[in-house]
Amino acid sequence: MATFPDRISIHLTGQSADELVAAAREAESAGVASIFASELYGNPFVPLAAVASHTSSMKLGTGIALAFVRSPLALALEAFEMDSLTNGRFILGLGAGARRLNEAWHGVTNYGGPVAHMREVIEFVRRFEANAHRGLPIEIQGEFVHANITGYKRPFAPKCERLPIYLGANRPGMLRLAGEVADGVLGHVFLSPRYLREEFLPPIHEGLKKAGRERASIDVGAGIVCAIDDDVKTARRHAAGVLAFYATVKTYEPIFASDGFLEECRRIRAAFHSGVRERAIDEVTDAMIDTYCAAGTVDDVRRRVAEYEGLLDTLGLTPPRHFCPPDAWAAYRRKMLDVFGK
Repeated sequence: MATFPDRISIHLTGQSADELVAAAREAESAGVASIFASELYGNPFVPLAAVASHTSSMKLGTGIALAFVRSPLALALEAFEMDSLTNGRFILGLGAGARRLNEAWHGVTNYGGPVAHMREVIEFVRRFEANAHRGLPIEIQGEFVHANITGYKRPFAPKCERLPIYLGANRPGMLRLAGEVADGVLGHVFLSPRYLREEFLPPIHEGLKKAGRERASIDVGAGIVCAIDDDVKTARRHAAGVLAFYATVKTYEPIFASDGFLEECRRIRAAFHSGVRERAIDEVTDAMIDTYCAAGTVDDVRRRVAEYEGLLDTLGLTPPRHFCPPDAWAAYRRKMLDVFGK
């Protein structure tokens, strides 16, 4: 294995318990440090619970769980149940999610200050962690989170000394908050090396400085779309599908715009809303693929991944999934582990 990346994470994918377990075991055997489940096509906690007893060393995390769509108590109960099931290997990865996702899909009615809201959610989880197993009151009266829990005692203490909380963050406010209070950062899968260097890392450092924390106290991670195939045209087409999917989300427009792809992003979104997804993928340019993805032969992908050296503690390798057939993204995952696994 090359010296970089020396710590990788991947996303857990599968459509059945057997597939989930096989994917997790494959990843652990390849030396993957952590595996994350997302909250898009399913609940992020359930697949991790399915593989917990079939793995032994790899960290298992939500990447990410939407922080505002469940009550803080429900979130804490899920997190510490996973802490128990994994024997202390669980990472609680939290994200705000886009406004439309929260309001139109989940019925959230108090979306409006995601950074302040996230701070209060994390504070509640920490108070639950400290007090629930001791039978002590858990109270918080914030702008977004209100709880007054008395007469409650969880019958067992957390397995881990301190539950790792990672924040899904890409923009300055949430990145600063991560530097202040989080144990890790989960950046998106389309953050260019330039963006990481100039716009992603500085706010984290500001947050660390404000809280008097050392850089080593936080695991900084982000992802890259990784499609390894000697058929370079196919690999790049599948990678383009991922960019087309995320470019349809207006919340992410500033990230694409910062790399000079504002007009491309808007054309992709217009094509997608026409109802023909292939048109949206057609609008993804070669320059966008070169900026955000590692797609092509093994040598192509290694050269591209090397550009992230020195920027991240953990590199998340993500095979194409959006608009990509399941057998294809499973093959990409296996090739990815063959190349970058230990």
